[in-house]
Amino acid sequence: MDAALTREVPCRRFKDGRWREITDDVAEEVRVTVRLDGVGTCRLFASPIDPEGLALGHAALDMLGPGRIPVLARAEGLCFDLETAPDTRPEPDPSLPGTLAASDMLALVTRFIAAPGLWDGTGCFHRAGLYDPRAGDFVARAEDIGRHNCLDRLAGFGLRQGIALPEHILFLSCRVTASMMEKALRAGLRLIVSRSAVTGAAVSLAREHGVTLVGFARDAESRFTVFADAAGRIAA
Repeated sequence: MDAALTREVPCRRFKDGRWREITDDVAEEVRVTVRLDGVGTCRLFASPIDPEGLALGHAALDMLGPGRIPVLARAEGLCFDLETAPDTRPEPDPSLPGTLAASDMLALVTRFIAAPGLWDGTGCFHRAGLYDPRAGDFVARAEDIGRHNCLDRLAGFGLRQGIALPEHILFLSCRVTASMMEKALRAGLRLIVSRSAVTGAAVSLAREHGVTLVGFARDAESRFTVFADAAGRIAA
C-alpha cells in the first residue's frame, strides 16, 4: 500500500481478554479546496489520491448544472481554481447500459470486490467502479474514505477521458442513501449495484427517475435484491 495514503500509529488493542501495545495503519485524510469561478468555494475531506480529479468531479456533480463542465485554471497544492466551459460532449446512448443477467451480475460483483484495494490494509475505504458493457470490463475504479468522494472521482475520470457515465453500470461497496442517489442522478447513471443496503428515500428516487437500483449484491451468498427496475434492465 502507498505509504502516502496511510500512516502507522501506536495504539492499544483489546482482544481475547487481554491488552496489547501494537501499531496499526490508519488512512490519511486531507482537505481539498475547490474554487469555481462565479459559483463559490467548497472544501472536501478526502484521501490524498488524485485531488485534481476529485475537484473536477465534485464541481461537475455538485456545483454546476446541466450544459456546463469544469475546467482547471490553476492548481496550488490542494487548492484548485476552476472555470466553466460549455459541455460539448455527445449525448449518451439511451440504449445503454442495456440488460444484465442474474448470473452475470454475481460474476461482476465478484470481480469488483476481489480486485486489490485500499480497504485491505485499513478497513477505512469505500469503493466504486464503472463497468462498460461494450468492453466487458471495468474501465474505472475509485476508492476514498468518503463514499460520495468515490462518485466524484468517477465523474472526474469521465471528464478527463471523455467517458459518458450514463452508458456504464455503477458498482458500489457502500450504502445507497438519498444523498448518494441524488449524486448518481446528477451523473446520469441508470443502473446502480451495491453490495450494501439501500434506504427508502433512495428507492423512491430511483423509481421516480427510472433508475435500476440493486442492493445486497453478495457474491459469496449468490444473492441480490432488485429495489427498482421499471426499465427491465435486470434479466429474469
